[in-house]
Amino acid sequence: MVYELTEEQKIILSQVEEFSKKNIEPIAKTIDADDHVPKELYRKMQDYGLLTMTIPESYGGLGLPMFVYSKILEIVAKYSGGLALSLEAHNSLGLGHVFLFASEYLKKMVIDYTIENAVPVAWALTEPTSGSDAKNMNTSYKKIGNIYKINGEKIFITHGVSSKYIVIMAKGDNGINAFLVDGESPGLERTKIKDKLGVRGSDTGELVFNDVEVPEENLIGNPGEGFRQAMKILEGGRIAIAGIALGLAEASLNLSIEYSKERVAFGNTISQYEGIQFYLADMATNIQAARHLIEHAAELYDKNLPVRKEASMAKYLASQVAMDSARIAIQIHGGYGYFRDFGIDKYLRDAKLMEIGEGTNEVQKIIIAKELLK
Repeated sequence: MVYELTEEQKIILSQVEEFSKKNIEPIAKTIDADDHVPKELYRKMQDYGLLTMTIPESYGGLGLPMFVYSKILEIVAKYSGGLALSLEAHNSLGLGHVFLFASEYLKKMVIDYTIENAVPVAWALTEPTSGSDAKNMNTSYKKIGNIYKINGEKIFITHGVSSKYIVIMAKGDNGINAFLVDGESPGLERTKIKDKLGVRGSDTGELVFNDVEVPEENLIGNPGEGFRQAMKILEGGRIAIAGIALGLAEASLNLSIEYSKERVAFGNTISQYEGIQFYLADMATNIQAARHLIEHAAELYDKNLPVRKEASMAKYLASQVAMDSARIAIQIHGGYGYFRDFGIDKYLRDAKLMEIGEGTNEVQKIIIAKELLK
């Protein structure tokens, strides 16, 4: 690695850590229990620039590289996996798609709205019958004059209910296109999906499009480019998801170290027993390995070098490490770890989504293998 954080970037990371301890940690259990993030917290986060992290300063954002952005998600995830996912889905997917591929008119409109109102942008690719097999989507568009009419259904969409703007992929005569849709458009039905296992707090919705009209200027990029755009967006999203997974794993390790030094069994703290020490050593080693993969992928991404394989590797390993670390943390905490009041279970529930979101780990292994066999 040759990347070194600047003093300004170190200050930003320190400020995010301080912000998280002050504003997220005190309400993290409530966010998880209620599956809701207070609107005023989004406003506070945007006051720190967290809803425009990767947007250049010339547009009003922080202009952070992936290397730093992924570390911010790592920090937030230690306190709330749901909130970290919300930030990732907005910055990497929704707003990220608009910034990378939309017209200047759409970019300015969406970025300015985000800064002023602190409302995340949604990104709609997944459907009830096409998750990993995204090309076989059923959501369709038809152009009539200077209007596109969209019909279909999207599911598991982060910010699907609360967003003002939604980036949606649909299939038609020109292949798959990406569109910017107003969340209040006539014919659009939005329903919150309740009782998620983990990453609670990030609103998750089901969207039904019934002849939803979209003006032709809301086409993102050129006709037929939507799927290629989505795949490029997911490369960055996988590095970001890996950062969240790393934060969850770190929290599991830190809580385990703290508890092992306090818990007494058979006359000694359990930290003095080899069985526990081996657990901690495994967790720390795997976390460090995942960190190196993430940093390597982030550096390649920031240098605009090919990163498809490395992004999948980072996401695949980090999500596994998060799951393993949370499972071991519960084992170390024993009976206390099994009860929700103690808070350890949250990391296991949050970590599971990391193995599914932004492409399942099975898909990541397919991508990695294809890149190796080229």
